[in-house]
Amino acid sequence: MARRIMIVCGSPRKKGNTNRVVGWVAEAAREEGAEVEIVDAPRLSYKALGCTACMGCRKSNEFRCVIDDDASPIIARMPESDVVAFASPIYWLGPAAQLKVFTDRMFSLIKFTDTGITTPLNNTSFALIATAGGGIDHGLSLLEQTWKAVAGFLGLPFDSLLMPQCPQNPEELDNASEARERAAAFGRKLAGV
Repeated sequence: MARRIMIVCGSPRKKGNTNRVVGWVAEAAREEGAEVEIVDAPRLSYKALGCTACMGCRKSNEFRCVIDDDASPIIARMPESDVVAFASPIYWLGPAAQLKVFTDRMFSLIKFTDTGITTPLNNTSFALIATAGGGIDHGLSLLEQTWKAVAGFLGLPFDSLLMPQCPQNPEELDNASEARERAAAFGRKLAGV
């Protein structure tokens, strides 16, 4: 059965480094038979910028955000994916705000019980695709540590593709065959190859 991969891309630049890398990852995964959905988080229509702590999701038996906008049904579909990958450039040592707005709403995918946490994501893996103009030691490693901690908190497998030293002009990345091959290898890995 084909693996289902959802990539939530938080880059505000449609033709930036992150979206280029996501395209390469998705292309390679599709070539291996995976079903890939790319969510363009910055271009969704939001009624709230992040979680509002309304606790509506706590009053429901469902695992979904009660805010009725573009993000809610996408988040509710995440457990149907074998892999959910989060993609972002590094801005000010962290993810793009556009991705954070989306991921904060994922609070609706957990419920706290007397014995711990319940989540419908039990059969899902998390992954990170991150690009940066600088090295690994600062923003990229911090973002990787954060997502690794989130996956660990939920008991989910985690993997990452970190792309340091990306050019300021994203078109230059098209000529970086090593970067393209690393992205393709990661796409094949997400597809289960």
